[in-house]
Amino acid sequence: MLVMPLSFGVAGCGSSSGGSAGNLCPGYNPGGTVVGQPTTVLLQPYTTGLSLNTGQNTNLSTPTATDCTGATVSLSKIVYSVDSTSANAHLIDINPSTGNICAGTWNRNSPGGVPDYSTCMPTGVSGVGKVTATAGGAGSNAVQVYVHPVITNIEIGAASTDCVNDPASNCAQYAAGLPAVATTSAYNPNDCLSFGGSAQLVTRFYKGPKSGTIPDPNNVTYDAGLPVFTLQTAQIGTFDANNRGIFLASAPGSSVVTASLGSGAGSITSNAGFVSVCAPQSITINTPNAVNGTVNVNVSNNEPITATVLDTKNVQITGLTLTYISTSPISTPVSSSGIVPLFAGGSNITALCLPPTCNPAPLAQIGRYPNGAQSGNGKPVSSNQIVVSTPGVTSSLIWAASTDSLYLLPIDLTAGSVPAPTKLPYQPNSMVLTQDGGTIYLGSNTGLMTYSTGTNSVTATNLAIQGTALAVSPTGTELIVSDPVRQLIYVYTPANSSIATSFGGVASRAAWTQDGTTAYVVTTDGRLLVYNTNTSWHSYDLSRLGSLNDVITAVPVVGAFVGAQTAIDGRSYCPNTTTATTDFYPEASNTTVSAAVADRLAATNDGKHVLDVRLATANGNPVMNDVVLGNGAGLPTGACPANGTQPTFTTTVNTAAFSGVQAGTVTGVYPASDSSIAFVTNTAATGATSTGATLGAYRPALNGAGTTSSVTLAKGATAAVAGAFSSDNRFFFAGTSGDNLIHFITVSSLTDTRQITPNLPLAANPNLTATPNLIVSRPRTSLNGQ
Repeated sequence: MLVMPLSFGVAGCGSSSGGSAGNLCPGYNPGGTVVGQPTTVLLQPYTTGLSLNTGQNTNLSTPTATDCTGATVSLSKIVYSVDSTSANAHLIDINPSTGNICAGTWNRNSPGGVPDYSTCMPTGVSGVGKVTATAGGAGSNAVQVYVHPVITNIEIGAASTDCVNDPASNCAQYAAGLPAVATTSAYNPNDCLSFGGSAQLVTRFYKGPKSGTIPDPNNVTYDAGLPVFTLQTAQIGTFDANNRGIFLASAPGSSVVTASLGSGAGSITSNAGFVSVCAPQSITINTPNAVNGTVNVNVSNNEPITATVLDTKNVQITGLTLTYISTSPISTPVSSSGIVPLFAGGSNITALCLPPTCNPAPLAQIGRYPNGAQSGNGKPVSSNQIVVSTPGVTSSLIWAASTDSLYLLPIDLTAGSVPAPTKLPYQPNSMVLTQDGGTIYLGSNTGLMTYSTGTNSVTATNLAIQGTALAVSPTGTELIVSDPVRQLIYVYTPANSSIATSFGGVASRAAWTQDGTTAYVVTTDGRLLVYNTNTSWHSYDLSRLGSLNDVITAVPVVGAFVGAQTAIDGRSYCPNTTTATTDFYPEASNTTVSAAVADRLAATNDGKHVLDVRLATANGNPVMNDVVLGNGAGLPTGACPANGTQPTFTTTVNTAAFSGVQAGTVTGVYPASDSSIAFVTNTAATGATSTGATLGAYRPALNGAGTTSSVTLAKGATAAVAGAFSSDNRFFFAGTSGDNLIHFITVSSLTDTRQITPNLPLAANPNLTATPNLIVSRPRTSLNGQ
């Protein structure tokens, strides 16, 4: 009769077949531990412990268990208890059935029917205790419980060198008893960590205001527990999963660090500190076939491009998100994969690290560490340039309009005839083409018109947007429009036909940077406005320079230049952080030139010249001020100044007159994409005849002054008032007054070789034609069959 209970006992321990030992754990004797019986119980949070204000309570998570094979098993009954090794019996209490922990003592045997374990009574005791769980005959690990007064402040700072009087998280007393983790050096909050490096953020916890003395009676770090760290700018790195404040740097930039401690009503979240990953110091781009920064790439060939990025400590950064820019994106697009020319022509390629996508920083900390010392975070970085030349011939498409006509004419140079012009809803005052060549925006006093170059038709009108269309972003996503009636400058978003933002004033000129993030705008009352998609508007009073006549962005986008009455004012994209308040677009040069009634500016794609053409008096000879940048080296590239030095440009001026040109006003300067030549357009001088009119041309020199010349226009023209280059730089298309034609200037010979009659009806008298003073051009592509 005694055999049966023994047999059932073995089966109950997991055996089968009436006493077989097949389910016994390996290495155990019959009657020992069986498969399916808990051997390991894991109580969480094992690696971080719990943090409680005194008098606060919280539930432990249900423990998990495994058997001797490592398989997960369920637990039928769990008993929780305070570890007997806890230093203070009044520190913590626990409900043995539910695992609800009290930072103090639970009520028991309370009168009036109050349930046990329903009220946590604080004892005012601080320290670190432990709790465990038992289930199925197996005991769990111990979980540390940190009990402390209410913490009001969490700070990240320098490592402690006196752990008795200055408790900090780098001390051995902090997190003692928790699982060991890989050690790392303490992070210096006034320095940066290089890419791929790691360091531990040193934390202190206070139950009241920081006294500033050591010892600080409010420092309760050893009783606080482990916070969860979060980066406000997540892209620059990660923290370890064990909440030990170990930061791994993965991308340049800086960020505020938020620390969260505890849970529920007793939790605290604090902007505890700051972390910096070293900024790029240099970006060097190259291609396999480039020689001294120049490469020839045939149409449709892929020339791979590589970028080597070094930080301020000469550590290489990999995987960085750079912005690649082509000065001729239609004909020579570029990406991180390479350069693939679609048409003949030329282009300059640059790679940029542009905050906030690359090397971000909080606005208040751009270029600075918390102690005010200079850093490179939050500042842009430019690479060297690669000059791309693509041989061949490309046909062009031209669109011509006039501010005196209701018509726009598309011209296909491969066709044998000129089509009839397209009638527009309103008489335009301006015309700009998107860089992809797909859309033309025409401003007017009535409304904004959107014209598709694919269908050669007006696809949209917006009566709410009145004024002059000044400049469309390279991405085609934003358009600057100035409304002189409402005296507002709009940033218009075509995608949803809405105004993204506006600023008070009347603008005369605007220019976008090639990356499409920043627009420079000059106003009729002498202000330079800078709109940035991330930092919005900035205003600078330049009225001391007289009237502001033009504004351009140079290549690369390091600088912008304003043509003023008595000077050419250069602005850097490097913020000046030497001032109390960051100056985001500081003056980097101011080049004095002769006074002018008006002037126009342009920048060559090689980044070495700013071409300023001006008239001292109306009806005179235009004067070219060739502003040579960096003594021929161009604008400074690499990192922005990080040592407290204000950004500066080096400029020298070579001046030459267009003796063969008589101009009423200067209307434009048009450099070729290969920077070899530029043409100057102008209105006719008073009394100009229709014989012998000329178009000014200028060839920049590598060193010293360039040369001026002129092209004699075919009889009938009184002046070339507007123009555009073909993408292959073989022709310059000039709209002329007097004959109201479009003249084809052959660049190689500087001759007027062909004329087209656009026949744009004059709005005031449709029996007459208007001067084509609005011209845009792009390569003939496969866009919608064109």
